[in-house]
Amino acid sequence: MEKNMNENFKKLERRVIDCLYNTDLKRINYELSNIDGPTLVSGVGGSSVVSEYASKILSIKNKIITRNTEPRDFKYLNTNLYNNVLACSYSGNNYGVELAFLNNLHHYLLASQPNIREGIINLNYNCSDKEKSFISLSSTLIPCSILLNYFYGNDIGRVIDLLDQYDFDFDTDCDAYEIFSGYDTSTLSKYLESTMIESGIAIPIVHDKYSYCHGRSTLSTVSNNNAIFFDSGSELDKLLIDEIRKYYKEVIIIKNYNLTSEFSNLMKCMYLTKYIAESKNKDLSGVDYNPIVKKLYKYNGQV
Repeated sequence: MEKNMNENFKKLERRVIDCLYNTDLKRINYELSNIDGPTLVSGVGGSSVVSEYASKILSIKNKIITRNTEPRDFKYLNTNLYNNVLACSYSGNNYGVELAFLNNLHHYLLASQPNIREGIINLNYNCSDKEKSFISLSSTLIPCSILLNYFYGNDIGRVIDLLDQYDFDFDTDCDAYEIFSGYDTSTLSKYLESTMIESGIAIPIVHDKYSYCHGRSTLSTVSNNNAIFFDSGSELDKLLIDEIRKYYKEVIIIKNYNLTSEFSNLMKCMYLTKYIAESKNKDLSGVDYNPIVKKLYKYNGQV
């Protein structure tokens, strides 16, 4: 794949804006508003970031119980407890979508292309300038922007105001990145974890902040790690930030307070991974991936 990370970052904001103005958002908002009762949300890879964000949007906006679910889990999960499935997928036709829809629930699909199977409510967005990239950037940020627009009650301008570029400056020479997160910032930690692993730019370790208080701090005393801390301003956050500075080479703090800042911070995390990739002379769009990817990516057998 062509190495074009810088070009994709230059076009990121424009691609999101173009899609927002060229998509039938009123219809998407209408269909999303009709999702009622316990709902499973699913995505894989970059789309798992979207599904994580969607589960939060629907939970708060629709006042329903939601659960973000890996496609394979549908085989083992008691889906009878739920009413709906919202699958998130850029293509709309991967095997993960099929796994999510192997049940008798109401099926919704948030994707750039429709799935022509009967009984699927397609929520399609229009991407005129399609991104070619190993790591999803616009194909992750665009559906999240559509979900935030729904949360706002159809206020595109408010979403666009959150789009920005970010600069970082820290020493990337470390063994791993320990990411301090929780439910309130799970979209961000999911993006960082999947992107660092899929691109091979770093080793991520995600900590729940309270669980970190119960022994997970040992790793920092035996490894040369950096910390990425999502700061919500809580008493625990203040304590942790003060203490962890003693044990990590670098502590990168990103303030996050709600679904709005989680969206803008998603873009910030994208630029953070760009900074790490550039420091390693790697390209997020053109990853030198393991040859096993060609064999595993389109697997569609028993799970």
